[in-house]
Amino acid sequence: MVRNSKKLIKDLAKKGILKIIDQELDVNLEIPHLAYIEIKKKEPKVLLFTNPVDKKLGLKYEIPVLMNIFSSYELTEFYLGRPVKEIEEEIESLLKLKPPTSFGDKIDLFKKLFSLKSVFPKRENTPISKTHKKYILDLNKLPILKTWEFDGGKFITMGQVFTQSLNGNISNVGMYRLQVFDEKTLGMHWQIHKDSTVFYNEFMEAGKDMPVAIAIGGDPVNTWVATAPLPHGINEMLLYGFVKKENAKLVKTNNGLFVPADADIVIEGFVKPNSLRVEGPFGDHTGYYTLEEEYPTMEVTNIWISNLPIYYATVVGKPPLEDKYMGWATERIFLPLLKTTAPDLIDYVMPENGVFHNLIIAKMKTKYKGHALQFMHAFWGVGQMSFVKHSIFVDEDAPNLTDYENLTTYILNRLNINNILISESTKILIDEQFETEYIDDAMVKGKSIAIKVYQLLAMKTPNHEKVIEKK
Repeated sequence: MVRNSKKLIKDLAKKGILKIIDQELDVNLEIPHLAYIEIKKKEPKVLLFTNPVDKKLGLKYEIPVLMNIFSSYELTEFYLGRPVKEIEEEIESLLKLKPPTSFGDKIDLFKKLFSLKSVFPKRENTPISKTHKKYILDLNKLPILKTWEFDGGKFITMGQVFTQSLNGNISNVGMYRLQVFDEKTLGMHWQIHKDSTVFYNEFMEAGKDMPVAIAIGGDPVNTWVATAPLPHGINEMLLYGFVKKENAKLVKTNNGLFVPADADIVIEGFVKPNSLRVEGPFGDHTGYYTLEEEYPTMEVTNIWISNLPIYYATVVGKPPLEDKYMGWATERIFLPLLKTTAPDLIDYVMPENGVFHNLIIAKMKTKYKGHALQFMHAFWGVGQMSFVKHSIFVDEDAPNLTDYENLTTYILNRLNINNILISESTKILIDEQFETEYIDDAMVKGKSIAIKVYQLLAMKTPNHEKVIEKK
């Protein structure tokens, strides 16, 4: 069942976990600060801000803001439509398919294959102009948030970014922060390893404009699949169909891309070759700001809205936040796929304290000396696992991987400093990697720049509770 924003609001209200805030609050700092405080609570609510304003620009927005959509494990499974464990087991079952040896086996195989009928997205012939209405061509008219005091500007933080390869054979949807530069220009935070960067390089080499469409809102599962670490060339909307057991319905934008028909807001346009612009700083998952860096920019050509649209947003900052629950679903569902690379893997966790990409703890069946070393290299060779900075492997006798207190004791009692391997992996522009990548460059350019870099590295994101108290 597709859960568009209207049905979502009704479902959340029925569950008693929706808090409606009618007071006028500023999109600059105020709204995200309240959302940040709320999601840190034991039983956080989903927040609907009905009267967002921008005091600096003197604007009152007609589109409400919805935050903390993924605020618990239970709510995440509610959106997925079934327990995460069930999805994990189904994937594992499909990966272990064998030729049927009896009539009963053939029936079971047919049932499994028939269940995949809804995997492929359905591209409707209907143009977006038939399902959405054209909105004012001005990004400033959307209630886009500025979360942290020293952010470089306002950022879209829950946009499903749709792109495709130059030949149109490969489609991708990802979630990246998107900085608003002016009423018609967005920054595309496409790091070097992202599929969108691969496509951008193809278009740039061909000297052609690259079409991009950004969908906001709609079924929360659309948002979740945009974060899924699927291999290059696999359309994330296939995962939507697999999880939900129904085809994702897509409509065509004016620039030739396909986006979810239930999206509340769709921003379309083009990224021109070599259209680079400095983006950031941005308060990131680590509690520090990532620094300024050049990224491609998108020239917006159309903005579309549904009837009574809602703007979805999330706070990016120190966990636990929404990515804790979104990451948990990804971690569990992708376990069977990881086992295909590391067959002796029993389980793994990516604790929120490690900001997911910084720490992985895995339990394995140890079969020979140095087996964990092989595992580490296997992990580093799998997609976004290459960004994991600290890997800890324990044997099958270790405590439950989420029993951190006993697990820590278990690890420390067996730790041998001589068995720690330090290696170099892929670097992404976040957290402590800036020290090596930026300071070395800055020293060459002069002392003043080096000092500036050090100051930015030390700049933590503000304490939200104190900010609210002052207000």
